[in-house]
Amino acid sequence: MPGGLSADPEDLGAVQRLATTGFWDVPVETVSGPLHLLAWHATPPVFDGPEDRNGRRNHDEAAFWRLFLDGALPMAPPEAPFVLLGDGNLDPADGDGLRAGIAGLLAHPAVQDPRPQGLHGRTEPGQAGDPALDTVLYADLGGLRLDYVLPSSSLAVTDSGVLWPKPGDPLLADLAAASRHFPVWVDIALP
Repeated sequence: MPGGLSADPEDLGAVQRLATTGFWDVPVETVSGPLHLLAWHATPPVFDGPEDRNGRRNHDEAAFWRLFLDGALPMAPPEAPFVLLGDGNLDPADGDGLRAGIAGLLAHPAVQDPRPQGLHGRTEPGQAGDPALDTVLYADLGGLRLDYVLPSSSLAVTDSGVLWPKPGDPLLADLAAASRHFPVWVDIALP
């Protein structure tokens, strides 16, 4: 990947895919024409050693989308409106990781960040980021914003949020059983 931070030896770099899980472009036919869902799931930027292999890879997975939207990769970005969504596994303000990758993506002119918010009911005095943006709660790290829904800048956003059911809501147990990541949603108006 152009400008990637990987320090892997060339022979490993030749066979190791950048995407931990995958990068997808799924066109959805709507009455207004195709809407491309650009999806990804990045590696956590931790669980490695001083070489920071996972941190570098996480950075490059977010940077991939910026390069893709710039037309700097062999494949062309979609011409139709799109929504970039997925688990970036990196908070732009808190936790471990190389923030330049996600920061560059969130600031890219082709996308808008509606900053979906929800209330999980905890205070996070040690955190720099806004706890209303958290999508995950960790007992030891606190809340982090790891999940993103970024519509293309041409789309009108009408509403957004993070679904944090209140204690006692039957949905809370189901969501907690499904994942420690809570759902992020964005309503858009198609052109």
